[in-house]
Amino acid sequence: MKLEEERIEAEKNLFLVLQVKEEAQQLAQIFETVRSFKVKQKCGKGKLIFGSVTAQDLVDIIKAQLQREVGKRIVELLEIHETGEYIAELKLYPEVTVRIRLNVFAN
Repeated sequence: MKLEEERIEAEKNLFLVLQVKEEAQQLAQIFETVRSFKVKQKCGKGKLIFGSVTAQDLVDIIKAQLQREVGKRIVELLEIHETGEYIAELKLYPEVTVRIRLNVFAN
């Protein structure tokens, strides 16, 4: 009986892992459809912006535009201090990573 309970528990865990992976793949498809996000920042001289654009800013933009919650920890993005085009990488699951474009414009 104990072996049967362990087998059932293992199947439940496997099902949950597969479900989470499938959800990550679906979210990756949404990001690939959108492809890029626009950020408007106040600018100073040249291409320099006031402050910076961070991973948290990208998380907030995703939430506002797609109504999807993603954690800041899955976003790989260096702080941005100039206008231009940047690439952010989102690690949605160990085997599911998506790259999105971030366009920073002067406001």
